[in-house]
Amino acid sequence: MTETPIDPLHAAWEYPLFEALFGRRSRRFGLGFAATEGPFQYKSRHAPMPLSEREEALLVAAGVGASGAPLWDSSRPPSGFRGGDGRTFPSTTRGHRTALFFTNDAGVHVIDPRGVAATQWREAATPDDRTRMLAAYRDHRRTVRAGRLDIPRQVPPLFAHNFWDSNQPGATLFMPVCDVSLSLILLISQLVDRAGGRFVGGQPGGLHIVDDRHGMRPAGTEKWVANGFLDTSKVLPLSLLERHACYFMFSEPAHICQNIFLATEAMGLGGWMHCGFLSAEIFRALGFRTVDPTGTTVLANPVGLDGVFQGYCPPYYPDMDEAVDAALADMTTPSPSGAVPHRMSAAEHGRDVLVLSDEGKACTKAVCRYIHDTYGRFPGAVDTMHLMWFMQVHHLDLDYYDRFFHEGACGPSHAAHMATWHG
Repeated sequence: MTETPIDPLHAAWEYPLFEALFGRRSRRFGLGFAATEGPFQYKSRHAPMPLSEREEALLVAAGVGASGAPLWDSSRPPSGFRGGDGRTFPSTTRGHRTALFFTNDAGVHVIDPRGVAATQWREAATPDDRTRMLAAYRDHRRTVRAGRLDIPRQVPPLFAHNFWDSNQPGATLFMPVCDVSLSLILLISQLVDRAGGRFVGGQPGGLHIVDDRHGMRPAGTEKWVANGFLDTSKVLPLSLLERHACYFMFSEPAHICQNIFLATEAMGLGGWMHCGFLSAEIFRALGFRTVDPTGTTVLANPVGLDGVFQGYCPPYYPDMDEAVDAALADMTTPSPSGAVPHRMSAAEHGRDVLVLSDEGKACTKAVCRYIHDTYGRFPGAVDTMHLMWFMQVHHLDLDYYDRFFHEGACGPSHAAHMATWHG
């Protein structure tokens, strides 16, 4: 009797979560690799083997896929977030401001964060739904250029301990890039508006934003201080504000990489997260535009990749007023799916929704103008775009692990990978 072949997609999907968590290891040696120094010197007897399109599709789905409509079970849901789609990673901006770039032997690609959308309130609810992952991957993958990204094997940009294994032929190198500009604009709007800002929550007066790098002067908010719209007893230094905008965003790339890492365990692939590189040179290799403020000693600021992933700031907008308008408009765009998880009517759900006031918008624009006019960039003291992690995935050379490590260094999913996925 012939056994029915195991569908690798469903096998990976049903892999136990805690087995993946506790089995997760950095496994750096792939097919075609060579380690020429240290205690584990070894040259693979096999040729490099790129990931299949299906393998990459499932890894991308784990990292940045749409999981369905969020519940938004808040006491007072904000109008700017009601239409968002839930993602496989936690997000403060509906997942729209972390773009997953990746490179393989074929080229440099990006998953458009705006294009990923749920089709129902819970995605992949049935085994048949899972098969749509490949189509979604093809729909949302955009090729930026042909050929593997050329990252020089020198210091900088790479740190020397990663020369031998990072971005090798056959590997897929994931590079999540997050944008702080939208996070900062939204944070300002929610903190200055006592009526429509849910972070203020109807308290008397919004936060008084001051520039601690210039004597604690108002950050363009004199008018709103004078009329009492802002509460001068609630002082928020600009440095702390920009740092907090980073806090909102910096968890996203780490979660994306961890999701992909856990997926490698379920799929039987190798790989590891690493940050042994200097991002400024990686941005240059990717073709990102930088802004170099004149008359300052501040380093050039990466603001975006033209036509692909652009910050909410000049030169992509004529001024910060238009950038703020665009940011706020983007965050109030309804979800393409229209999926609703709750039982109540839209009218009931929207009864107490907070809506940013015109005065709040005007004050937000004033703060953003001040930052850009004062520092020649936006944000003023932190970069617009950030690249902090690489997550590499490759096919393991099990001969290497059999030679140097005890049984159990690789798990059952790794041992069965070739037969399951490529048999």
